[in-house]
Amino acid sequence: MKQESPILILVIVSALLFLIHQFLQLGVQLNIAFLDNYLDPAVLMPLILYAVLWERRILLHNRNLVLPYTDIFGYFLLMVILGEVLFPLISERFTADYWDILAYAFGTLVYIFAKEFSNFKKFRNYKS
Repeated sequence: MKQESPILILVIVSALLFLIHQFLQLGVQLNIAFLDNYLDPAVLMPLILYAVLWERRILLHNRNLVLPYTDIFGYFLLMVILGEVLFPLISERFTADYWDILAYAFGTLVYIFAKEFSNFKKFRNYKS
């Protein structure tokens, strides 16, 4: 579990950023346009991907399971389709903002970099 610390740090930072932003936006009524528009989709992806990984580890009883890149890409596509196509079609409260796709991609890439850094640390510790 220690080798996975970059992913855990990313998930904790993502959750804290989300909570702080929600408090500032809804509680204090402080609106920062860029953060209001793009922070939530960016931090969503590391949270979703780690939640899926955690769920699979529990259900499959495999603590060493990692998400393959195809699954990561699939969840990225799922969130894009839900958030930018389906939700705007079924509710006027949602708008399709194609810049959000870049925010989803950024969050996904940060998760992949954290995953790769974890693998690098695991490999380096294995060689030692």
